[in-house]
Amino acid sequence: MPLTAPAPVAGPGTAAPPHWRGLPAAQQPPWPDPAALAAVQEELARLPALTHPADVRQAGIALADVSAAGAFLLQAGDCAEPTGAEGVAALQGKHRILGDMAEIISDRIQRPTVTVGRIAGQYAKPRSRPEETVGDRTLPVFRGPAVNAPAFDPAARVPDPRRMLDAYRSARAVLDELHVMAHRSAGAGAAPPARSFDGTLRAVLPGYGRTRRTERGTWRRTGLWTSHEALLLDFEEAFVRPDPLTGEAYLLSTHLPWVGDRTRRPDGAHIALLAHIANPVAVKVGPDTRRSDLLRLCAALDPHRRPGRLTLIARMGARAVDEVLPPLVKAVAGAGHPVVWASDPMHGNTFTAATGHKTRHMDDILAETTAFFRILHRAGQWPGGLHLEVAGDRVTECLGAGGPGSELGLRRAYRTLCDPRLNDDQAHLLARTVADLAARG
Repeated sequence: MPLTAPAPVAGPGTAAPPHWRGLPAAQQPPWPDPAALAAVQEELARLPALTHPADVRQAGIALADVSAAGAFLLQAGDCAEPTGAEGVAALQGKHRILGDMAEIISDRIQRPTVTVGRIAGQYAKPRSRPEETVGDRTLPVFRGPAVNAPAFDPAARVPDPRRMLDAYRSARAVLDELHVMAHRSAGAGAAPPARSFDGTLRAVLPGYGRTRRTERGTWRRTGLWTSHEALLLDFEEAFVRPDPLTGEAYLLSTHLPWVGDRTRRPDGAHIALLAHIANPVAVKVGPDTRRSDLLRLCAALDPHRRPGRLTLIARMGARAVDEVLPPLVKAVAGAGHPVVWASDPMHGNTFTAATGHKTRHMDDILAETTAFFRILHRAGQWPGGLHLEVAGDRVTECLGAGGPGSELGLRRAYRTLCDPRLNDDQAHLLARTVADLAARG
C-alpha cells in the first residue's frame, strides 16, 4: 500500500529524504485509525535509536570476511519474536543455541562464525493470505505482535499501531540484555553500566559478533548481532537516521535488515528502503525468482560491488533447489557482485500436518542444505551462511531426526507464534552437518 508521494531517488547510504514513499509496498497492515498511526510514528521518531552506526559498520566488516570465504554466517531465531518479558527470557535460549552451533562450525572449518540473531525486532510477519478461517469464522490473519495479537478473536486481530511502541520497548530490552551478556563474557566482575546506545556491544567485547580462537586452539562464542525483516515500513522509517560523523543514512532499528521473498519487488518500497541505507542488507531469494529480477536487485542494493554489503538468502525448497539455484548463482557471479550466499532450508519446506500444525521435516531441511553446498561449491563460490528458525528450547515443531517421529507428536510442545522452529537436538545436528559440508569443499 503506498505511503506518500515519492521523492527523488538517492544512492545507497545517503541521507536524502526517503524516496520509498509512494512506491508499491506489499504486506502492510490495514491500520484502521490514521490519526493513531501518525501519533505513534511521531513518537517513534523522537525515541533513541536502537543500534549505532559504528556497530553496524563492524557487522558489515564481519560479513565482508564471509563474502571472501574467511568466515561463515549463522543467522537464526524466531519466526515471530515475542514481545515483553517473554522475549527477553527467550533470548537466553537463542544466545546459547547459536553459540553452540557457531562453536561446532568454527571448530570444524577453522574459521570464525559470524553470529546474527533474528532478535530485537522480528515482530512483524508477511503472510500468504490476509485472512484465516477456523471452523465457521474468518478473521484477519496474525501479522506479528507489532501489528495484532495471535488469539483467534476479532478484537485481538485488529491492527493497533500502538503495538509498534511495545515492539520498540521490547527490542531495547533485548539489546540491553545483550549488553549485559557481552559484559559477562568479557570477564568483568562488577555489574555492567547501563547501555548508553553508543555502540557498546562492540566496545565491551573486542571481536563481538563472531567466534574467536582461544589460546587452546578451540573457538569461543562472543555474542549476537541483531537482524529482522524490515517489513513494517511505518516502524522502520522512524529509524532511518544520518550518522553525524559521515552523513550516511543508517537503519538504526537493527544491524542487519533483510527483505523477504514476498516483498523483494525490484521497484518496490522495501527494496528502495534497503538501497537507501548504509547497513549490510539481505534479500530472500525464492523459487520464483527470475535471473533478470535478481540482477536488478543486486544492481540496486550493491551498485559499488562492496564485499559484505549484500547477502542473498536462498529459500527454494528441497524439490526446487537443484533446478532453480545454479543459474542464479552463475548470473550473480557473472555480474561481479561479491555477495554472501546463505541457505534458508526451512521456509521452502513448510507444510500443514493432518493435526493442523504447520511443520517441516528434517529430511527436507538436510536435503536442501546439502544441495545448497553442492551447488555453490560446483560454481566455485563460497556457501557462506545458514539462515534458520530455532527455538533455543526443547520444542516439538519440526518432524524427523531429533524431533517427533509422527505428526501426533507435534502436540507435545508446539509453542511457536507462527512458523515451526528447530529444537536443540535438531539445531546441533544441522550444525554438525553444515560444518562437515563446509569443511569438505
